[in-house]
Amino acid sequence: MAAAIASSLIRQKRQAREREKSNACKCVSSPSKGKGNCEKNKLNVFSRVKLFGSKKRRRRRPEPQLKGIVTKLYSRQGYHLQLQADGTIDGTKEEESSYTLFNLIPVGLRVVAIQGVQTKLYLAMNSDGYLYTSVSTFYI
Repeated sequence: MAAAIASSLIRQKRQAREREKSNACKCVSSPSKGKGNCEKNKLNVFSRVKLFGSKKRRRRRPEPQLKGIVTKLYSRQGYHLQLQADGTIDGTKEEESSYTLFNLIPVGLRVVAIQGVQTKLYLAMNSDGYLYTSVSTFYI
């Protein structure tokens, strides 16, 4: 299920990028209005160049950030997974604990990073199947 969620988030991000590209390529001008989008874009390009050919510093447009899904991880035995402030991972029956909330962050196709909302630590699993916490992840 987490892989499906991650795939859909990646797809949404790709569609948002495609929409931005298609909106940037459209040039529509109206005779009743002064300058059309194409003329404004041309002026914008020329306004970025200073006299004598030196360029202004380009401001990087912030890419729309895609947030992870906040969820609780629940077992069939009736426990919520909990990532405590000291990095301990355990289960609890308490439903209202703030340490049971996790961010599922899409990293790639069928790959998600799991981050504790309260602790900002990442949940990881080694090759033997043991869970541990990490301050950072290699994928993000």
